[in-house]
Amino acid sequence: MDTDRREFFRVTDTAYLSTAPFEPDKPSVPDYFPDLHQIAIVKEFEQVDAQFLEFLDRVKDASVRKLMKLFNDKLDLMSRTLHIRDVQESNLNAQNIDISEGGCSALLPGDFNVDQELALAIIFTPSYLSLFCQARVADAAREGDQTRLHLEFIGLTESQRQTLTRHMFKVQARNRDK
Repeated sequence: MDTDRREFFRVTDTAYLSTAPFEPDKPSVPDYFPDLHQIAIVKEFEQVDAQFLEFLDRVKDASVRKLMKLFNDKLDLMSRTLHIRDVQESNLNAQNIDISEGGCSALLPGDFNVDQELALAIIFTPSYLSLFCQARVADAAREGDQTRLHLEFIGLTESQRQTLTRHMFKVQARNRDK
């Protein structure tokens, strides 16, 4: 395994994973997972939600604040319902993964080769935060009809890295509170 990956802060989390062989002439990773596109909208939804909550703090009227909060809760529930349906239709199974800014370890069906490049979709549960990225197989070990993969992320954008880091700190806080 790549020792540089071990320098990153790691957490154990629960997520749905899907992979496909990466093709250099098809560089857009979300295009590998058309059935998961709706889940990718979560990031945009979260940005709108953050702006909404920021605006909500400025509203002085208690009734209007309550109504806006209920409306936001309703939209959040609708979004999660759509995401759950998409995950179920994709026949993905949640699993525990170890993840850091540098990569992740997971158990996936199929055969993989060290240094193979993959398009990777990670959908964290229960938040449904999604990460679509390119990864390289750093290590692969067969376990029955599945393979234990140690993946190294390739070319995460700064935005992806920051979103992942924030998510990992939330997971760490949640685990500490248990």
